[in-house]
Amino acid sequence: MGKTTQQQSRSKKLRVQSPMAMTEEEILKEDEDTGADALVAVEGAAAGVEIMVRIAKARLHCPICMLPLKPPIFQCAVGHLACGVCRELPGDGRCFTCGHTGGAYARSTPLEAVVRATRIQCPYDAYGCRSYVTYYHAGDHAHACPHAPCLCTEPGCGGFAGPPAALRDHMRDAHSWPVDAIRYGAALQLRVPEADPAQHRRLLVAADEDEEGDGAVFLLAVGAFGDAPLRLVSLVCARPGGAAAVGPRYTCLMRAVGPRDVGTGRDAESAAVELAVPSSVAPGEASMEEAATLVVPRRMLHGAPEEEEMQIGIRIDRIV
Repeated sequence: MGKTTQQQSRSKKLRVQSPMAMTEEEILKEDEDTGADALVAVEGAAAGVEIMVRIAKARLHCPICMLPLKPPIFQCAVGHLACGVCRELPGDGRCFTCGHTGGAYARSTPLEAVVRATRIQCPYDAYGCRSYVTYYHAGDHAHACPHAPCLCTEPGCGGFAGPPAALRDHMRDAHSWPVDAIRYGAALQLRVPEADPAQHRRLLVAADEDEEGDGAVFLLAVGAFGDAPLRLVSLVCARPGGAAAVGPRYTCLMRAVGPRDVGTGRDAESAAVELAVPSSVAPGEASMEEAATLVVPRRMLHGAPEEEEMQIGIRIDRIV
């Protein structure tokens, strides 16, 4: 009998000391002034426990410069905040918000602890990033995130955004861009008609991984150089800067060959360049300065005036 009572007592004690049934909860805190919300994850009072909180975004920004608050953070006697940069503005260290009536700023270490613990989900979660980052570092993370989507910049397009493979399919299906398969280390020979603008931009796609490639997408564009008798051939890899920083790197060898001078017997004129291939999330907008570029004199075009075409060879190498 005593043993049964002891087991029941122990069972009750275990239930009383059991951990929280929920480790996350939603708390909605509306800002009466702005009505703006930001979903953030903050450390709970219990060690290792996190809760999900909705808080007005303005509460996490300096009211003076409007940038995200980050340590050191200062507060006047009335409660107005200032970031470390704004606190150093001329004014003898007194509050700018309440007209210096709140006295001098003092360091707010409790708020700094909250700000350090405030994290948000990467805005590119839909594209594969699972990171939660400190709120005041969110901008830097987004800029360097390898999962940032690539963008379609075609006029009239509805703002497509997606990973490189999705951009490839979109440009091919929605905008009829030509697509050519490439293999690293092997030259691809192209003939680009001068009179057909639809052929002046095309996608070069590396073989899939099971075919000794990585599926990388490159944009090749041929355009005029103002009124000069020149043609520019540019190449850029469609991927975010964060992915480029992680690797791999790419180099390209582009070579255009002109027609042979039958009258004089001279060898055909050629122009070539070997460069690193830059990356861009909006490859359709990459300028000559941003892309790997080959300059080709118009005299190197082949064929009669109404049938002129550029003959160009392109080799892309992958550097791990």
